[in-house]
This record gives sequence, C-alpha cells and structure tokens, in this order.
Amino acid sequence: MHEESIRVLAKKLRSEGKTYHEIGDILGLGTFSARKLCTYIRLSPKKRGPKFKINKRIDMAIKRKVMKLTGSGEKVWSEKIITDLRLNVSPCTVQRHLLKSGYKYKRAKSQIILSEQHKVERLNIVTQWITSNQNWEQTIFTDEKRFTLDGPDDWRTYCLKNKTPIRNKRQCKGGGILCWLMCMPNGLLAFRIIHGIFKADNYIELLSEMIVPIMKLNYGNTFYYQEDNATVHKSKKVQKFMQDSGIQVIKWPAKSPDLNIVEDIWKMISNAVYDGPQFNRKEDLIKKVIDTINCMNNNSRDDILNLYRTFRNRLVVVLMGKGDLCNK
Repeated sequence: MHEESIRVLAKKLRSEGKTYHEIGDILGLGTFSARKLCTYIRLSPKKRGPKFKINKRIDMAIKRKVMKLTGSGEKVWSEKIITDLRLNVSPCTVQRHLLKSGYKYKRAKSQIILSEQHKVERLNIVTQWITSNQNWEQTIFTDEKRFTLDGPDDWRTYCLKNKTPIRNKRQCKGGGILCWLMCMPNGLLAFRIIHGIFKADNYIELLSEMIVPIMKLNYGNTFYYQEDNATVHKSKKVQKFMQDSGIQVIKWPAKSPDLNIVEDIWKMISNAVYDGPQFNRKEDLIKKVIDTINCMNNNSRDDILNLYRTFRNRLVVVLMGKGDLCNK
C-alpha cells in the first residue's frame, strides 16, 4: 500500500501532462504501478452485520400488519407477522427490521379502561360531591389487597447484563393472603388479615366487631364510610346491616380506584413488604405486612394526612379530564 502523499503527487504529475512512464521514473516505480496510483479511487468499507432480506414491498406489508394488529389490540410479534404474511425469513430478521423501523418490544402496562358511561357516572358523582361540599375530613376509606409469596408480577432489580434474576413461582394455591385496610382521617390505619374466602357474612362480622366500634368511638355518628362496588360489599345482607347500623355509605363510581387514597397507601405498604428476599412461608408474609402497617401508624401519619388534604385536587383533575382517570 502506497502512502497517500505519493498518490497525491502521482495525480498531480498526471494533471501536468506527464505520462505513466515518466511518472514511474520520477517516483521510482514501474509504469503499471504509476497508472494504478493515478487511477486509484478510495472505496467506502462494506457495512458489516447481517444483510436485511426485506425489500420495500415486504416493508410496507409489515407496517400495514403492525398497524392492523395494534389497532385491534392484538399482540404484535415476529412469528405472527411471518405466519400471516407468509414470509420466507427468520424471526430474528423481522425483529431486526422492526427495531430498525422504530418499533420496540415492550411489556404492556395494565390500565383501567373507562367507557363513556363510566366517565359520565364519575363526572356526575364528583360534581355532586363538590356541590354538596362532601366532608372528606370525616370520611373513612377502605379497600382489600392480596399479597403473595411470589411477590408482584412486575418485580424488577438491577443486575449484571449476563445474569438473570430468578424468583420462585408457585403453581398451587395457598401462596398469598388477603388484607383488609381502613384509613381514618386522623392518619391511623386499622386492618385485618382475612383467612379463607371473604364472603358477605365475614364482612358483616368484620363490620360489627371492628369497623363500627372503631368509627363510633372516634367519630360518634358523624362519619362517612367509603367502599368500592365489590360483590361482597353490595350484597343484600351487608346493605341491610349498614342501614340498621346507621352508617352513611358514600355512593362510589365504578372503576374508580384512582379516587381511593387507600390505593396510595397500598403502594407504600407493598414497597416495604416486598423490599427484601422472597417469602417462603405464609406466616413470614403475614408478619411482614403487620409490621409494615404498624410501622406506618408510628411514622407515616403525616403522609396519610397529606393524602386527605390533597384529595379535593383529585376531584378537580377528574372534572378537568371530563371523567377520565386522575392518575392516567
């Protein structure tokens, strides 16, 4: 390989009218070498990597297929595209092409879908709350949540690129617990671990033995009770018990966990419960949940009181969003 300066000099001599033989004599080269120097053209290096076997026609077909699948809410994956379009390429080829076209394989985010009827109902109820100046400072929020030994489905952690974190997944029943929680305007939490199936009779027992005594002890008869529209809450037995006990139950719109401050409290509890090694025994999980809630009663009352203070902001967001989720 000749240096670039010799090539430049050879081309300069050629531009001055020198023959290839004369240029060779000046540079101490043969005629053929001098000619090669003068006619040399630098070629760009070939692009390394796999060759894409997808032409423009197939590219347009893939884009149309992706748009169709996405519009109908179906899963988009390489094997499905190959099968539907009858392509003679490998899944890796389609995956590389999708990545090159700006697509990325992502995990779907679970989200509550509200119909127009749900939004209208939410808008009407929220408007009624604001118009009647509902006293949220005397409202008790409740909810239930299941904790599992396996941990949350979206459990993630940082690790080395060549390592994959593995957690045990049970395929039989008995790997979790149900916890009922009540949040009071004084920032304290009351709870109970539910054993077995949570039926209407169990809920009435919980109301009579725990909920009603605590509420009347702290707030007399001037309190409001919030619960969602779960089947166990809306059974005739429970409704009759509520009326006989004089409990003022707030009418709650369907599909509205975003308005329940207990959902925010569940997030705090879950972060603490699952911040550690995986549970092997149900007793350990129960103890961790109980210890976490007791710790929050001692150290997180200000955070809970702040949820009460900012609750009306949620209602404003719902109004501005015409009934849409306030945490969308």
